[in-house]
Amino acid sequence: MKRITMLFDDETLYKRLKVEAAKEGRPVKAVVAEAISDWLRKRGEVSAEVTQRRLDALRSSKELRAAQTQQTGETILDTLDWLREQRS
Repeated sequence: MKRITMLFDDETLYKRLKVEAAKEGRPVKAVVAEAISDWLRKRGEVSAEVTQRRLDALRSSKELRAAQTQQTGETILDTLDWLREQRS
């Protein structure tokens, strides 16, 4: 086991961390270790190829939204709002 000391510049963040960990009945060190593990795992999963595919998909979605707005006068967000209303 290795030891680390963390200094929080943001006292509110530290207090929120302690409260949420206590609500789950977990020590703060377990929550911090989980957050660091998740962060490291995510960093390793995103390759340059994946990043490029995501950028291409984002670009395509922007183009689709623009085309839909030109054709119908409505945006994707308008359509999503309508769908949400239908589900309510």
